[in-house]
Amino acid sequence: MVAGSYHKEIIRKVIHVSVLGYLAVYFIFAAWLGHRAALLMLAGLLLIAVFLEYLRLKLKLNIPLLKYLYNFRRRSEADRLGAEVYFLLGVLISLAMFDTAVAVAAVLMAVFGDMAAALVGMKLGRIRPKVFGGEKSLEGASAGLLVNFAVGILYLRTAGLEGLGGHMLWPVVVAMALTASVVELTIPRINDNLTIPVLSGCAGQLTVMLLSG
Repeated sequence: MVAGSYHKEIIRKVIHVSVLGYLAVYFIFAAWLGHRAALLMLAGLLLIAVFLEYLRLKLKLNIPLLKYLYNFRRRSEADRLGAEVYFLLGVLISLAMFDTAVAVAAVLMAVFGDMAAALVGMKLGRIRPKVFGGEKSLEGASAGLLVNFAVGILYLRTAGLEGLGGHMLWPVVVAMALTASVVELTIPRINDNLTIPVLSGCAGQLTVMLLSG
């Protein structure tokens, strides 16, 4: 592993954490104008993000600050939509489809679980099964799974889920954490900033429905 590439990955993940600001935007507008208006605000931000990508990809225009941030993107994103577009789409879909607590937990797993998997995998990853394409490591996957569990428990125990007691949160967290980790490992062709929150949120919401039904 090249030290420079690891340092760049750390910066990339720090930038990734900053997109949690989308959740802040949602909660501010939801408290002020309601759930639907907050979703419309996120949809507006998504349109802006797509437009900026259009300027970059089609018109080859570079806005100074964004051009600097683009330096920390992966090579695979050079001629494709950036991760922030997929992440914002994942946040929007999750908040629209699931209970707010489930949606937020899914987004947090997408951010922090993915961060742990990537950084631990790059630093300590040794075992890279061919079944995962030879790129993902068991060490990184294990770290991501542990962080997913931790994030799920810490957030859902604080936020709570309507109709479910504390002891009943465990199945929800297990379903979401496992789904997030499996998706990160097995669906490489679709950006995981979209697939992780949406599919782990689906798993969590279905588990909530089964437990509360």
